[in-house]
Amino acid sequence: MKTVVLLKRAMLAAALAGCVSETPETERSDAAGVEEVQASQLALDLGIAGSLSGRVGRWRRDGANYCSAVFLPDHLLEADSDSNWVLTTEDCAYDMNATYSVVATTGVVANVDKIYKHPLADWHLAYLEGSGKVNIALAHLATTVHLDTPPMAFSYFRAERSAIQESALDDEVWGFSYDNTATVKPDPTHKAYMKVTGVVWDPIVGDEGGPVWQSAHPNGEWTLEGLYAVGLGSIHTSSFAAWVTGALTCGPFDPSEPDLVFCSPTCKCGVGEGDCDSDFDCKSGLVCGSNNGLLAGLPASYDVCVEPGARQSSSASGYCASIGGCQIYEGNCNKQADCKEGLVCRPDVGFAIGESDTTNVCDLPWTPGLKAFNVDRVSTQGRCTVDEPCALGDGDCNINDHATCRGFLKCKENVGHHFGFANNGVDVCVHPDFY
Repeated sequence: MKTVVLLKRAMLAAALAGCVSETPETERSDAAGVEEVQASQLALDLGIAGSLSGRVGRWRRDGANYCSAVFLPDHLLEADSDSNWVLTTEDCAYDMNATYSVVATTGVVANVDKIYKHPLADWHLAYLEGSGKVNIALAHLATTVHLDTPPMAFSYFRAERSAIQESALDDEVWGFSYDNTATVKPDPTHKAYMKVTGVVWDPIVGDEGGPVWQSAHPNGEWTLEGLYAVGLGSIHTSSFAAWVTGALTCGPFDPSEPDLVFCSPTCKCGVGEGDCDSDFDCKSGLVCGSNNGLLAGLPASYDVCVEPGARQSSSASGYCASIGGCQIYEGNCNKQADCKEGLVCRPDVGFAIGESDTTNVCDLPWTPGLKAFNVDRVSTQGRCTVDEPCALGDGDCNINDHATCRGFLKCKENVGHHFGFANNGVDVCVHPDFY
């Protein structure tokens, strides 16, 4: 996959001037029945919206229809017919032990081999913002899908939404869904105001993970305004466009597949990402470290981008904001913006860095191969493993094997009560300075 990404970097960067589950192949390309293909083909006769329906896929979990998804073209600014990526909600891909696949309207089935969750897809992180989680997952397909959709010009992401008025939003907005005959169909009867800054919104009817298109773009192009999510009405692209664009431009950072050429002056790395060769390979304000790969769970010989200077933390509310943003394993943050770019503000894990229990700490987001954070604080012995290590402030790790914790973190014995576990016998991953 990396070879393909490298070939695209220069082209995408010029044209455009931020959690993974391994899933084996489980379906054949002819898995969809003839009647399903025929029914899906009906959507292509529904005018412009019908043409767009060719980019809607059926998201399957363990072989059963589960949600919808939208195929993303490999080049974000061209509606080409080949796709290796789909976008759906994180709710549709939450089960890391399941296998997933996507069915195109042509009946072709593509198995999902990687799932990347948005850094704020976990509610315990996003609640600090007061706006709910960013319910988005980007899935890579094991095979390229050729879509039966005519070439047409439309934009996937609009950079500026604040100037768009309500009157423009209430114009040709479609949610997509599958009915009982498996037809992909636009639903023009349900108009919707999308959730944007300064604009009210109403729920839109559709299938979970399905796209919401509209044509209010100044150039008359079609725009993916968001995805439909049950209970949220819709998720606007303003909350995830930059993350998806960055991932498709330079490739998602994937520590489960270490890459010696991931960072470059064209595709600069963020904190905890590598391997870098010089400071020019890192984003502004960061430097390229030396043999510090264990910080992010990479090989020890890897060089990853970090902020220069000594660690500094305080339990005082607003501390990170007062110093212009905290770095990895520093606190106290009150929201994501209090952390340096690429980090998340993890609530109530301060004991892991030597601060009060209720201190929020800037941490690396969930990445491939990492155990999903135990937000319910349920005690399960042996939950953290070498194959799926736990993050800062999470347990139950193995005190005899620190590799059950992410990177250079260490497993501290019997400290569960500091992190909200009812059972104090839970062992938790902490910063090595406070082991």
